Amino acid sequence: MIGMTVQALRAGGGVDRCLTLLGEELTAYIAGAASVSEFQRWRADRRHRREIDERLRGAADVAETFARANRLGAAAGWLREVGAAGVAGRSPARLLREATGEAVKRVVDAAERFTRR
Repeated sequence: MIGMTVQALRAGGGVDRCLTLLGEELTAYIAGAASVSEFQRWRADRRHRREIDERLRGAADVAETFARANRLGAAAGWLREVGAAGVAGRSPARLLREATGEAVKRVVDAAERFTRR
């Protein structure tokens, strides 16, 4: 069931994938919004929608990594855990929020290593 959900979500954008897999609060945080209501306003704005979709693709990839390992329930906690991606003082969610291409790759790679344990 999860496998089919993940495959179906791959066709969608990062925003919808994250909302489904991680929930609204964590998705809003990673998107860079100060609140869920700000995030909802951004979603309605085409310019912001593109920007947050790009930011959330990495988070959706992390959630899918956990789903493939049948550990989707642990994804949100892992994303909030400071140091989980190997950067002291920063959670994977924060790294994705401040995302650079290298940071996103680092977080996705760390999620893959974590789920293989």
